[in-house]
Amino acid sequence: MDGKLQNNPQRLTELRGKIDAVDESIHHLLMQRANVIDELIKVKGAATKKGAAFWPGREASMMSTLAQRHTGSLPLGMVVHIWRDIISTFTYLQANYTVHLSGQGDTDVIRDMARFQFGFTVPFQSHTDAQSALQAAIDEGNALVVLALSGQSCWWQHLNSANGFGIMARLPVIGTGKPQLDAFVVAPPISDPVPFDWRAYTGTIADQNQLDDWTGGETLAIEPGDDGKLHALIAIAEGGTAPKSLLDIRAVGGYFAPVAQSG
Repeated sequence: MDGKLQNNPQRLTELRGKIDAVDESIHHLLMQRANVIDELIKVKGAATKKGAAFWPGREASMMSTLAQRHTGSLPLGMVVHIWRDIISTFTYLQANYTVHLSGQGDTDVIRDMARFQFGFTVPFQSHTDAQSALQAAIDEGNALVVLALSGQSCWWQHLNSANGFGIMARLPVIGTGKPQLDAFVVAPPISDPVPFDWRAYTGTIADQNQLDDWTGGETLAIEPGDDGKLHALIAIAEGGTAPKSLLDIRAVGGYFAPVAQSG
């Protein structure tokens, strides 16, 4: 600390007063945002409407704008975490929902990643495995599931048009420097018409190495399913096409590109 500030208690008092004023402004703005959400609920009728209150396209746009305008010494990851908590909490106010987790794999890391994404207001519920977590969310209707890509018993084979659940986000949304896994948020049908940056598909293949030379997108995972077949999960960017070797292909949602950190 600058020696002049150490010897200037009046200036220290002034700076602490400014911090208090900023904190009070932030609090008032959050309460003002809540009032706007209350009015939004009345206008949309969301308080009585059954369905998913998630808008990944709008959220991705907000995160991108946040990253573009961010400057200074404050870590962007911390700001994104605060905004994620704000978004998730206000979404929860519009339509209560639960985040379901699997008890398989590195549960501590997955829970940390889920909390970074959804904050502490939204309730979490753990299950013995990925399929149990997914089934609980399907039964509940308006719920989410956070699942690691690997070590979760090929969960994407259970995403289909019958239950309506599909991928809506890929985690982490931004690197935080902490140990992380490749994970996905699975959700019921969402009222967000914005096309994903990456569209997700699943299908079966006859051989583990069949997609090695594929250049139309990204092969996310290939694992044996309950039916004894190899189920691939792939992502295709705008203009890309699925590999011809992928059989019984079907769309299972998509996700937006993660927030890029500048500098």
